[in-house]
Amino acid sequence: MFSMVGIELESCLSVMAWGQWMVVNLTLEEQLEIEKQVRCALAHHDSQSVAKLCASLIRQNAYQSRLIKQATGHIAEIEMQGLLAERDA
Repeated sequence: MFSMVGIELESCLSVMAWGQWMVVNLTLEEQLEIEKQVRCALAHHDSQSVAKLCASLIRQNAYQSRLIKQATGHIAEIEMQGLLAERDA
């Protein structure tokens, strides 16, 4: 059985369905905080400040999207290596 950091892969899979870790579950508190920030930006009187914030968020989103894509690709590669090693054992 393939194990990573002392945790058996099978036990991880039985606890969490494949791909379930990618589902985002925000707490009510987190959802309310996001909504508060959104409303603050929408109600802001200084359009120049909002435009700067928007530009910054676009850059940050592009960076984080790329990082997530690379991380999920790396995770998939590690999982495949583990499955192949298990098959060959």
